[in-house]
Amino acid sequence: MRSGDTDVRPPRRRLVGLTLSVLPVAVPGLVMLPSVRFPVQPEPVASSVHEIPLTGAASRIAGKALPSMPEPTPERGDESGERRPAVLSGELDVEPFLLAAITWEVPEDDIDLVAWVRTRRDEAWSEWNQVRVGDDHGPDPGSAEARRSRAGTDPLIVAESDGIQVRVDTGGGVIPDDLRLDLIDPGQSPADAPIGGSGGSAVAVVNRPTIYTRAQWGADESIRGAPEYGEVNGAFVHHTVNANDYSASDVPQIIRSIYAYHVESRGWKDIGYNFVVDRFGRIWEGRYGGVDRAVIGAHTQGYNDDAFAMSAIGTYTSTVPEAAVLSAYQQLFAWKFSVHGVDPRRPVTYDGESWPAIAGHRDAALTECPGQQLYNALPTIRTGVMASMFPPSPDDTWRDFTGDGRDDLIARRRSDGSLWMWRGAPGSVYRAAQQIGSGWGGISSIVRPGDWDGDGADDVVARITATGELRLYPGNGRGGFLPPRRIGTGWSGIPAILGPGDLNGDARADLLARFTDGTLWLYPGDGRGGFGRRSVVGHGWATSTIVTPGDWNGDGNNDLVARRSDGTLWLYPGNGRGGFLGAVKIGTGWGSFASISGSGDVNDDGRADLLAWSAAGRMILYPGNGRGGFLPPLTVGGGWTGYDFRG
Repeated sequence: MRSGDTDVRPPRRRLVGLTLSVLPVAVPGLVMLPSVRFPVQPEPVASSVHEIPLTGAASRIAGKALPSMPEPTPERGDESGERRPAVLSGELDVEPFLLAAITWEVPEDDIDLVAWVRTRRDEAWSEWNQVRVGDDHGPDPGSAEARRSRAGTDPLIVAESDGIQVRVDTGGGVIPDDLRLDLIDPGQSPADAPIGGSGGSAVAVVNRPTIYTRAQWGADESIRGAPEYGEVNGAFVHHTVNANDYSASDVPQIIRSIYAYHVESRGWKDIGYNFVVDRFGRIWEGRYGGVDRAVIGAHTQGYNDDAFAMSAIGTYTSTVPEAAVLSAYQQLFAWKFSVHGVDPRRPVTYDGESWPAIAGHRDAALTECPGQQLYNALPTIRTGVMASMFPPSPDDTWRDFTGDGRDDLIARRRSDGSLWMWRGAPGSVYRAAQQIGSGWGGISSIVRPGDWDGDGADDVVARITATGELRLYPGNGRGGFLPPRRIGTGWSGIPAILGPGDLNGDARADLLARFTDGTLWLYPGDGRGGFGRRSVVGHGWATSTIVTPGDWNGDGNNDLVARRSDGTLWLYPGNGRGGFLGAVKIGTGWGSFASISGSGDVNDDGRADLLAWSAAGRMILYPGNGRGGFLPPLTVGGGWTGYDFRG
């Protein structure tokens, strides 16, 4: 022991052999997870929790020179306030530990607290690391689990260390009741053996992904409480805030450390997260109760009883999440949503609030979690989940230009030929206009056929006025374009070119062309950016304004809607083979509208809708009822003059 230091080590066994160095580990691909082979049967491990009071002789301010601390990093408006030093410990000699955190009794009023920790390993001290207050991880307020819990910081997971020093600053220097340092040794288990190895094989994920059990990370089931069940309406993304350079064999010990901290230090009934994913893309069962059930966790206060969460092991504030991590989120969320009947394309409701089905922890609390880089990847996770649950096809993706599962609106501004997009949003509205192109003034037809080239993204087909050339502008799936290419010539003189989606039932997007003599021709797409053999599918269309709504009557086939010269509106039901059944009149008085367009599903009820614009620029939504008729219309707003709209 060094002179002047305080030895607070109890008699206990020594943890041997844990390192957090980077080892060569095979990283699974986007749709593959490794199988598991354990050399011996995993067994539960009783983790050791060492509690050190921070209000007595071991921690004091008087007579000590205060170390220089890094500036606190306010997150999402959390200002540091008037904090003063409250506790500064000595350099404490302790038994080896893997996790450190600071806890205190839940106060009646909020505590303005910030803490720093530095640790010693192999006689060398680390830099000071800020540990943050728990950021609304925890049980729902008012629950029995919450009444037993303690307040605390997020855990700091480190390489095996045997020394620690702590500084705590609080508002006015007030020390919370029962302030203490918690150090956790997760113990050793056969679960810590390297995963994979001799005889291992890859398992292709089809429905349920590979989920490693609690036994496989060595959970001590004797310390947890009984599970409770709620509902699954959505999911939250978290990160655990620890170093990212851990090895594959370190993961079970990291999970056991978090488990012990949540149960033994914070007083929760179990680990807070429903699932955990490591940087290699392996998914681990978190809270006990059944991975396919709606187990109430302690991950997002106020939302635990109607959502589940998976936390990525690591810190993703500046680190870009690994592809395997994102793939794991996509696979797990898609499977859980399918089990519980959640449609990720639709908003979910929490206590009357409308939310996306997949959200970040920071959306529900003043926290940086899940880190800026992982938060930035939420659209990628959402898109992958939707693609897994609803494989892209011309029938259901041809209005979605951004890949977020909502139908968008595209229009060309007549005055300057610029191209604009309005992204779909909850509540029968669109987000603010975003310019996505310029120089479109020399184009006489702009068509959205769906995924014309078969790459999974919604495309645009355009006719060049001067040459009659037909060009494909491939969508990049994020609201922009890849380089265009020519796909046809000789298209001059055709009054109308339309994108009906898949009209002939071959799961490929098609085009329709109405000639001056009123003949309607089908140009079937080949799914690779070209055409099949064209055929005549109708006559007498010369005076009609044709609209392509998708499946208007809910029979599974794409349809056409036509406004005739007398202002009547007619449905031409598709027969699924490129032709039509008998026409049905579905409206009158439509002659006053300057423009009508198929819009996809604007109001989130799963049915196709129509949009109509008055001469004065008012936009009106006519929701479809899914049976060939309409629900009551809704005026969306004015100021829509000067645009040519495309669904």
